[in-house]
Amino acid sequence: MRTSIRRSRAATVLLVMGLLIGACTSTATPPPPPSPSPSFGQPSPSVVPGPTTISSADAAAAIVLASDPRFTGLKAQDPNLIGQCCFYAVTPAGDGFAVKIEIGWGDCPAGCINRHHWSYTVSKDGKIQLDQEDGPPLPPGVPAGGGGTTSGVIGIRGTATAGPVCPVMRPGDASCADRPVVGALVHVLDATGTEVATLETDAAGAFVVTLPPGRYRVAADPVQGLMRTAPAVDVTVGSGLEVVQLTYDTGIR
Repeated sequence: MRTSIRRSRAATVLLVMGLLIGACTSTATPPPPPSPSPSFGQPSPSVVPGPTTISSADAAAAIVLASDPRFTGLKAQDPNLIGQCCFYAVTPAGDGFAVKIEIGWGDCPAGCINRHHWSYTVSKDGKIQLDQEDGPPLPPGVPAGGGGTTSGVIGIRGTATAGPVCPVMRPGDASCADRPVVGALVHVLDATGTEVATLETDAAGAFVVTLPPGRYRVAADPVQGLMRTAPAVDVTVGSGLEVVQLTYDTGIR
C-alpha cells in the first residue's frame, strides 16, 4: 500500500516538473507595442498652406486693404459717383498689379479740398510694395464711416489765401485770383483762450482739424512777404466741419 502511494507521488512530481520545463522552453509571442500617444501640450500635425497666389485685381486689392487699418471698408473707384472721397483702383502692372489708394476730406461733395494717395505694387506671389505716398497728413477721424464718406467728422476746415495779386483786378481773370498761402501756422483756441491745435497750411493753403462741438477762434501767424496778419475768425463748431477763410494782404495796389 505504501509503495503504491510513493509511486503515485513520484509520478505527480515528475508531471509537474515536466509542465514547468515545457513552459520555460516554449517561445512566447511578445505583446504588440502600445500605440504612441501625443505628448501633453504638443500640437498635432497640421497642413502647412502653400504660398499665396494673386491672380486677380480683386485679390490684389484685398491684400493691400488688409495691410493698413485706415483702408478698412474702402470701395472700388466708381467713375460715375460724384463726391467719392475714398476709394481704390487696380490696374495690371508687369507680372502683377498696381493698386492706388486715395482718401480725401474737406467738402468732398464738391471735389475734396485735400487728398492723400498711396501707390502699391502687388506681385503674383502676394508680396506688396509701397512705391509712392503723397498728400497732406490724414487728420484724426478720416476716413470716417469705414472709408466711405467724411460724414460724422466734426471740426474746422479752412483755407488761407493772399490778395490782391494784380494792381488792377479784372472780373473773370483767373491769373488775378487770390493765391494760396503755403506753410502758414494756424492756431485754434477754445472759448477759454487755451490753444487746442496748431496747424500748417498745405500746398493748397488748406488745413483741417477735428474738434468737439463748441466755440473757437482761428488765428494765423504773420507770413514773411505779406503786409498784415490775416484777421482772426470766430467759429462755432456743431455737427460737421465748419468752413473758415483766412485772408492775407499782399500790399499790391
